[in-house]
Amino acid sequence: MTISVVANQKGGVGKTLVTTGCAHAAAAAGKKVLVIDTDTQGSLTSQIADYTIDAPPPRSLADVLDRQTQTPLVEAVVASKRAGIDLLPSGFDGLQAVSDTLFGKPGAESSLARALAPVADRWDLVLIDTRPGTDLIPRNAFMAADNIVMVLEPEVRAIRVGAKTVRAIAELEEYLDKHLPVAGWVVNRLILSRGDHAEWLQKIRELASDDEIPMLGDPITLSADLARLTVVGMGIDEYRQASPKLRVTAATFKAIVDGIGASMAVPA
Repeated sequence: MTISVVANQKGGVGKTLVTTGCAHAAAAAGKKVLVIDTDTQGSLTSQIADYTIDAPPPRSLADVLDRQTQTPLVEAVVASKRAGIDLLPSGFDGLQAVSDTLFGKPGAESSLARALAPVADRWDLVLIDTRPGTDLIPRNAFMAADNIVMVLEPEVRAIRVGAKTVRAIAELEEYLDKHLPVAGWVVNRLILSRGDHAEWLQKIRELASDDEIPMLGDPITLSADLARLTVVGMGIDEYRQASPKLRVTAATFKAIVDGIGASMAVPA
C-alpha cells in the first residue's frame, strides 16, 4: 500500500487531472484506489462522484478532521462513478471552516495521517489531491503521505513555485520530523508547437537528472479531449473513441502509477 500526495503550490498545473488519471490507470490494472480531495474547491469530488457545494456528500474530509465530530475516515468514504475507486470527498467551504478551528491545536498537521493510518491498508493505492499553498490543509496531506508526486508545467513560474514546494517539504523534515521523498516529477500541459515549452522541458529534465529525481512517464500534452474526460470523471480506457494521442496519455498515467510503486521499493 502506498500513499502519494500530488502537489505543486502553483494552481492550474493539473494536479487534479493527474490524480484522476492515475486513479483510473490503477483501477484499470485491478488495484483498489482511494482518492482524497483536500481542495476546498472540490473539483475532484464533483468530477468523480457528482457531489457539489449545493449537493454535498453526507460526510466528508471536513467531518473526519473536525475534533468535535471525530468521524472515522471509512464512514466518510463514498463510491466514485467507477468500481475500484473510492473517494474521501472535500467538505468544500466546511473544510476551510474546520481548518480554521484546528489552527494552533496540538498535532493539527497530523490529523489526516492519524485518521488514515489505521485503515489505509484497505486500498492498494491512496492518492491525495491538493490545493495550492502550504497552509494547514496541504500540510495535512504532506504529513499523511509516503511520497510526493510533483506536477510541473514547462513554464518558468510553475518550476519556481515547484522549488518552493520542495523547500516546504524540507521544513516538514526539519521542524516536524517528517521525511517525504519525491517519487518523481510529472510534466503536464505541454504544447508541442511552443519552442519555449521544449526549452523548459529540457531544463526540467536536466534539473531532474542533477537532483536524481525520476521523471514519471512521458510529458502529458495539453488536450481538450483529456480535459473533457476529466471533468466528467471518465477514464481514458472507458472511452471507446479514444484517439491514439489519448491512448499514449493512458500509458503515461500507468507509467506514473508504476513509478510511484517503484519508488517505494527503493530505500529513501
